[in-house]
Amino acid sequence: MSKKHNLIVWCGLIVGFYYYSFFWLKTLVKFLIGGSTFPLLTITAVYLALQELWQNKIKIAKFIATPIQRRLGHILIVCGVLFFPFSLHKGWKQALFWLVILIGIVISTWGIKFFRYYLRPIFLIIFSIYPGINVLPGYVWQALTPERTMDKIQAWSVNLALHAMGYPSNIDGTWVNLPTGSVNIGWGCNGFDLMVLMLMTSLLIGIAYRLKASQILIISLLGCMIAFVFNTARITLLAISVAYWDGQSFDFWHSGWGGQIFFFSYVYSILLSVDANASTRFCSQISY
Repeated sequence: MSKKHNLIVWCGLIVGFYYYSFFWLKTLVKFLIGGSTFPLLTITAVYLALQELWQNKIKIAKFIATPIQRRLGHILIVCGVLFFPFSLHKGWKQALFWLVILIGIVISTWGIKFFRYYLRPIFLIIFSIYPGINVLPGYVWQALTPERTMDKIQAWSVNLALHAMGYPSNIDGTWVNLPTGSVNIGWGCNGFDLMVLMLMTSLLIGIAYRLKASQILIISLLGCMIAFVFNTARITLLAISVAYWDGQSFDFWHSGWGGQIFFFSYVYSILLSVDANASTRFCSQISY
């Protein structure tokens, strides 16, 4: 039975190795080169999960799956391995079948009891399995709200900020108009992705510092609010650069790397509210 179990688990791990080598890692590198910060969050989630599991490896080794649990786990692994080749054209399908295999490995090796004791690393691993899971909330939002709702909200806030700064602007749907130039707020610039990114960042910070659920909820809501304000400032800057500056300024602040300035400013402010010493270390590492 032990040899049979090891063989089935190794078959599952081979699929996992293929998935992480040929899709997961390649996708993360592609996002990172494009200026996305989400790969850093994904790697952080993996690190936090593996760190906690490693610290509890002695306790986990004592978990033993019952014969029924081992059989159930083997069924999940075999099904995942058999269906995985049919998912090679879709990354999310590969992630789904790998998740099934991973659950099967855990159940067949340590039993259902594992899920009751290690919810935090389980959440982090699920969070990190699909590199582009951050786009899922966007699909849900677009399905449940009228067309371009977030674009119009962001255009309204940018117009308000410009008026507060003394610029004679007006809005026409998703367009923010100045006398010498205009910007159109599209999905990629409406701040929703940044709000999701900040929400996930807040969750990881809360988990890393083992904050209470209420504290994590507070910093997550705070993160969404700050993300919207920061994105409003960024789009306001883009509108001013279009109307009064050169094209290079617009290209820089519109690119992913220009947006990271606002992201790291947010992360530093959250770390400062959680742990002043940690924020100092974070700032030193970024400077280095």
